[in-house]
Amino acid sequence: MPAFLAFLCSGFIFFLFIIDPKVNTDVYVPQEVIYVENWTLDRTDEDIMKDRWAVQCLKDKQETKRREAMKSLGRISGMDVDAIEREAKADRLARGEVEVERPAGLTC
Repeated sequence: MPAFLAFLCSGFIFFLFIIDPKVNTDVYVPQEVIYVENWTLDRTDEDIMKDRWAVQCLKDKQETKRREAMKSLGRISGMDVDAIEREAKADRLARGEVEVERPAGLTC
């Protein structure tokens, strides 16, 4: 009887190894969403720049939100985030990176 039980358990485990590669083999591929914007041919340079700055404002808001989340995580972790930010600003200035001035009438 014990030999039969050992054979049955071993057979069941072997059976699981055989059927395992066939389970959950479908890979979910989400549909690709493509956004298309159509513009008229009579757009002026000012309209183009206005649209570009609007997109840049959205990117800046997202970056600010992400940066604040990272700062709060750093503070929770015990880091001196203000010193890190000062060092990063000094590094950017040393590399010669400058922030582009915003147009006068731009409101984000």
